[in-house]
Amino acid sequence: MSLCYCSVIMFATWNNHDIFLTRDCLAYSKVKPAVNQIETHPYFQRESLVKFCQKHGICVTAHTPLGGAVANSEWFGSVSCLDDPVLKNLAEKYKKTAARVVLRWGIQWNTVVIPKTSKLERLKENFQVFDFELIKEDMDLIAKVDRKHRTNQPAKFWGVDLFA
Repeated sequence: MSLCYCSVIMFATWNNHDIFLTRDCLAYSKVKPAVNQIETHPYFQRESLVKFCQKHGICVTAHTPLGGAVANSEWFGSVSCLDDPVLKNLAEKYKKTAARVVLRWGIQWNTVVIPKTSKLERLKENFQVFDFELIKEDMDLIAKVDRKHRTNQPAKFWGVDLFA
């Protein structure tokens, strides 16, 4: 999989479609979606949706692979998975930042990760995720931090529940 810093609008790309909408699309559409771009990170792993898409040959792109961090905290009051003790311990173990561990987790989980940053040093750092690999036990540890916690909450900002 790959690390990408820009969204490319592709034919047959879905955004934020759950299992039910994706299943309906597969049943009725003449063109199978190539990509489902969703929020997914250690605190919102969406394992069943990711596995469903992968089973049907639909690439999953994580548009918020670091959990939104500070930007979403300001708008939506979210917590950052980058402060999680499990992820911080793994960062120490691998001598990497928590962000790099999270990006590596996403890549090893066979998702495409699209981290957003306006800082040049973070941009360079985020590309340095191919010089290490998380062992299975550490991937399993990260699986246990799932809080089913969506950090991108436009309903709070716009006042409309988009994910009913």
